[in-house]
Amino acid sequence: MPRTTAIRCVAVSALLFLGHPVRAETPSAEAAPLLTPRPVFVPGLYETESRNSQFQDQGAKGEACLASADYESFRRETMAQYQSNPRFLDACRLSETRDLPDGFVFAMACKESKVVLTYHFSKDSVTSTIQTLITRRPEFSSEILTLMRRRGDCPGREKPGRNT
Repeated sequence: MPRTTAIRCVAVSALLFLGHPVRAETPSAEAAPLLTPRPVFVPGLYETESRNSQFQDQGAKGEACLASADYESFRRETMAQYQSNPRFLDACRLSETRDLPDGFVFAMACKESKVVLTYHFSKDSVTSTIQTLITRRPEFSSEILTLMRRRGDCPGREKPGRNT
């Protein structure tokens, strides 16, 4: 008899367990982040070309030394520039930051405007978009697209990876 009682208890427990809905647990803030491939970024001298949607026939070309060690450094340094600039902090506040499969995007609420900056990365190129919405005069809103192609190493700097 004790064996039969034990089997019945296990059977009843199993039925009760199966009969109750299973609740999915929400991830806690302390949960480990999902490991996903990070975008590729190679530091160096980049040729740039920018176009403003309000002045499409007036592109601007130039060069920029993007010296961040890797994607995470680029993202961290870019965000730190905004978060530590007193002139920016007087006029704007960061309102959203989000990862993309090939980059990141962040938004800021400023006096009478909203700005969204998006960065996309591939091995030897970076594309950035700055969308500015003028809240009182939306007809003056614009988007600046900047294409950057890597041309080589930054002048006067050691190649990444040396002496590390």
